[in-house]
Amino acid sequence: MRGALGEVRAEQVLLEKGYEILARNVASPGAEIDLIACDGAAIVFVEVKTRTRPGVTGREAVTVSKQKRICKGAMYYLMRNGLMNRQARFDVIEIQGERVTHIVDAFPYQGPAY
Repeated sequence: MRGALGEVRAEQVLLEKGYEILARNVASPGAEIDLIACDGAAIVFVEVKTRTRPGVTGREAVTVSKQKRICKGAMYYLMRNGLMNRQARFDVIEIQGERVTHIVDAFPYQGPAY
């Protein structure tokens, strides 16, 4: 429940910044992407991390293995939707209490070149 509320809040933040939401909770083989949005020409794959206690930040919780799964899911989404010619970016939104931090371009593409 906490994660779903965080995703709703993250979506609101993106909309306030002028992003267009393309999809929510997109499942692909081996991955799920919380939000997919359009920011100008870029397709943005967003991982939302909601925290209730201090400790590991949302950004830190997106490990290299998690990044690889997100990238795999992103590639699947781009191919399936005919968007391979579009720029892609990976953002993280950290939510802790009322504080929301949007980390733009949080990590590079992790996977084979296509």
